[in-house]
Amino acid sequence: PRAPELRARLTPELELVSALPIESRLRYEASSALRYAAGAATPALELRNWVELPPGLNPRTQTLAAQLRAQHPPAPGADAALVQAVLQRFRREDYRYTLEPPPLGEHAVDDFLFETRAGYCEHYASATAVLLRALDIPARIVTGYQGGELNPTDGQFTVRQSDAHAWVEAWLQGRGWVRIDPTAAVAPSRVERGATRAAR
Repeated sequence: PRAPELRARLTPELELVSALPIESRLRYEASSALRYAAGAATPALELRNWVELPPGLNPRTQTLAAQLRAQHPPAPGADAALVQAVLQRFRREDYRYTLEPPPLGEHAVDDFLFETRAGYCEHYASATAVLLRALDIPARIVTGYQGGELNPTDGQFTVRQSDAHAWVEAWLQGRGWVRIDPTAAVAPSRVERGATRAAR
């Protein structure tokens, strides 16, 4: 990326980080490699960090993970099938996207997955990451921006805070870190049009 005014750097985790606070509108250029495989050769010991969960929390989610794992026993491609099973749950069951979700308790993921079933991208990303980790699939939450508005005059995209988004990356054998967007499974319009417009 070329962003001298940001003093930006790209971390080993592929995060674009600014050394200075961003307090006003700025313009920068960046490019992406759409066919890039990240972390395909990550050692198993390093991946163990990405399946850790706090003990004693979200027992219903743990039970759901055990049921899903029983349906997809360990085999080549089983983890990819489990990721799809998690996304299918969001597609088929009565979940909804809202910027005003009800409060959650101590077992927040259990409350979200089994009771309230309503939230925004951070709810879907965190629930997916916890469920995948309970399935022993390395997973991490990623935050950034989704979308933006193209200015036809100069061909530049305007990206606002309302375009902020969270999704998940799951580590799959032979593929490395793969982008998973559970919000798109529930509310494709959120991904296509942005949070505020989708909520309206």
